[in-house]
Amino acid sequence: MTKRWLLVLATVPLWPIVWLLVFATAARLKLGYWPSYDHPDPKDLHWPIPDIAVLPLLFLAPIALSVTLGGCLRAWYSRRWDWRLMLTVCSFVVFVLWLRFDPGGLFNWWAD
Repeated sequence: MTKRWLLVLATVPLWPIVWLLVFATAARLKLGYWPSYDHPDPKDLHWPIPDIAVLPLLFLAPIALSVTLGGCLRAWYSRRWDWRLMLTVCSFVVFVLWLRFDPGGLFNWWAD
């Protein structure tokens, strides 16, 4: 596998955050203001594809967890920790902290 693909896989846990920011930015451009909890409801935006934000987030979060756990188990058994695995673990920690503290309230708005 090339180094670029390994870097892409190492950042998998950050993809749901990026997707949520893209969705919120698209809502901002459509509404003229940043969305907040229940203002407006994401279903009221009438996107051309139903649940445009839900499906990628629901698919990417388990993939992020699987990639992180798989990498950690591989490194544990081989007793070899490299920078890509550390980047994956750090990305996953950022993902969990983002969901925990929810800066800007975007996840609460989306999950509403």
